[in-house]
Amino acid sequence: MISRLPQGSATSSVRLASGPRMVLARPGVGAAGHIVQRSDLTSRRVMVEQATLILVEEGRKRIRWSGGECTAGAAEALTLQAGEVVDIANTPGRGGTYRALWIAWLPELLATAAVAGRHAGPRVALHGGLDAAFHTSFHRAFDALSDADALPASIATHRLQEVLLWLGERGFRFAPPGPESIGQQVRRILSADPSADWSMERVAREAATSVPTLRRRLAAEGVAFRDLLQDVRMSHALALLQNTDAPVLHVALAAGYASASRFTARFRARFGYLPTDIRGQSRGRPSSSIPVERMADAT
Repeated sequence: MISRLPQGSATSSVRLASGPRMVLARPGVGAAGHIVQRSDLTSRRVMVEQATLILVEEGRKRIRWSGGECTAGAAEALTLQAGEVVDIANTPGRGGTYRALWIAWLPELLATAAVAGRHAGPRVALHGGLDAAFHTSFHRAFDALSDADALPASIATHRLQEVLLWLGERGFRFAPPGPESIGQQVRRILSADPSADWSMERVAREAATSVPTLRRRLAAEGVAFRDLLQDVRMSHALALLQNTDAPVLHVALAAGYASASRFTARFRARFGYLPTDIRGQSRGRPSSSIPVERMADAT
């Protein structure tokens, strides 16, 4: 949930509790995904890379951040501002599955959207009581990201902007993109290809700076390059596990690990559970292990 995902596309649309995990992305427009999870798990310290709207279709999503926490149930939505670091708990519903659809807006699109104003909404916000028109708009925008062959990018952009307008009617606006910190800039560079053999020298070239300057600026933000690289890779792996059915070995390779066992150990150390737990392939935790609470705004 909620990081930059591969630039791929799917050919089929998703409707409520149906369809497989999938990731949709259109360059210059946005990204979307369908999360399916069968275990009650909490993912801690997840960076929200882009402004995101999550529509829960089955089960419950709880988000905790430095300013509070909130929970969305089926047919409710959460908005998350870019740059937030959150803890995310997904709890399966009575049918044993958690399902949600999400849409993420590129900063460039938000920068030109009339609804992105100075008075942005909360860092995380809950949207309940959504009517049929809102759901229709959301699903049309979601489908627009998959119809790259049939739907021009301008129309897809319009549909994503329509959802922003619906949120604006409810009094919510995403914050316009601001200047990137050096940590955010490095995350963006690393996220373009988490599997690459990254070094500070390579990142410094990408950032048009020197290694000493890069190291000094990261240190000023309290960030170590190695930790940042590992977190980008783990966040990418989490997103792939939640949004695709790729085998764990393929996810490991996409996250820069040649060994599935080493990847699994790193993943468990980072999130506290196994990669296979997300899909319910091994142990799950009882739903009572995650407290229910609430408020506003993914992964």
